[in-house]
Amino acid sequence: MARILIVDDDQDVLHVLSDLVTSEGHEVISENNGTEALKHLASQEVFDMFITDIRMKPIDGFQLIRLAKERRPGMPIIVISAYLNKENMARIRDLGCSAYLEKPFKVDDVCAAMRIELHD
Repeated sequence: MARILIVDDDQDVLHVLSDLVTSEGHEVISENNGTEALKHLASQEVFDMFITDIRMKPIDGFQLIRLAKERRPGMPIIVISAYLNKENMARIRDLGCSAYLEKPFKVDDVCAAMRIELHD
């Protein structure tokens, strides 16, 4: 069982992702804004994975990814966003994230990405 931090400012998406991750047997810590997620990432809490949206205010997913990579260099990060244009995908890759999915996402794709990232 992994402990996974999920952040998305869309409550419906956050609920679906939380239920999905829980149904896969993992523990979920979910936040609906980057400010709260930042507190978790800056803490000493243990997380095995981080799932984030990128377009949020006041703290966006790119800022969270940078902090996560700084504080937890080996932790896998999955980005799920409706804004995966070429520029954003390049930024995501440059930040060291290999898994990104476009909204609306397919449940099977999220599960596959989680399995790959947790077992790499």
